[in-house]
Amino acid sequence: MQNKKFNRKNDFVPFNCKIRAKQVRCINADGDNLGIIPIEEALSIAGDSKLDLVQISNGKDGVPICRITDYGKYKYDISKRKKESARKQRETAIKTKEIKFRPSTDTNDLQVKATKAAAILNDGDRVKVSIMFKGREITHKEVGMDALHKFLELVPNGQFMSPPAMQGRILSVLLDKREVSAT
Repeated sequence: MQNKKFNRKNDFVPFNCKIRAKQVRCINADGDNLGIIPIEEALSIAGDSKLDLVQISNGKDGVPICRITDYGKYKYDISKRKKESARKQRETAIKTKEIKFRPSTDTNDLQVKATKAAAILNDGDRVKVSIMFKGREITHKEVGMDALHKFLELVPNGQFMSPPAMQGRILSVLLDKREVSAT
């Protein structure tokens, strides 16, 4: 039974007899370029050194580039590089976290939420602040704007990424970490 992990077409790397070319640009195990040689000669060099002939790339001029190396070690190195690049991409992604409250939320509760927002901003993430209006509160949008400005005063390192916007019954704004200039 074949391993499904290597059965995918994009993961397949031709090696030894699976290379379909008459000539290859060969690189030996030490990293020296042997030039363009017939595939039979490249396979005999690889066989003499008890290693595999692995196709690295297709090459610009139609002649595939092959390296004499251990196939298992080569596949392992490729999978390690893919995992490392995926991990770096996940770590550098900026997340957006949301904090919700109402226009009538008390000052002490706003301070607790502002402390949490400041911690999120210090971690490098963004904060979406949403003020939800219920019932007839929607007729007094200025109360919501006052609560938003009071909240922003409590978050020392936050700044608007865009102006506050109403989306139905929710007043929302996106906060990002304020860059402190050294003046």
